[in-house]
Amino acid sequence: MKKLSNNENGFILPLVLVVIALLAAGAGYVLTRGISELQANTLNQDYQLCILTGKNAMAVLQAELERDVNYSGTGQAIFDENGGVYQIRVIKTSETLRYVEITSSYRSNQKKFGGEIVLEPQATVPSGKIVEFSWKMMEGV
Repeated sequence: MKKLSNNENGFILPLVLVVIALLAAGAGYVLTRGISELQANTLNQDYQLCILTGKNAMAVLQAELERDVNYSGTGQAIFDENGGVYQIRVIKTSETLRYVEITSSYRSNQKKFGGEIVLEPQATVPSGKIVEFSWKMMEGV
């Protein structure tokens, strides 16, 4: 009877190459997935900072209107401390009512906010007190 011999010479090289190919494919998948997640997080952060710029502009608007009820807005783009840019426009509809438009942008994101402010004029003109401020975020500019 012949004895069958197990000739395993040269078997280790293809095995190592297959393992290296599997590891490279796995690492490639993890890297591309990680990069796409990072880009999505960056876009989300920019979007949130654009909204924050608009809310900061609302705080500026409230302070300016309480100081001077005849405040009409910025007239030009103003840089915010977080790196965004905003512009405020105030339209006087009556002695106690103002319509406001705020445009904010951060990198490629732009948002527009609109609303109405009800004022209560104070005895010391031109200051006033904000009674109600209703606003909403509109679609991107």
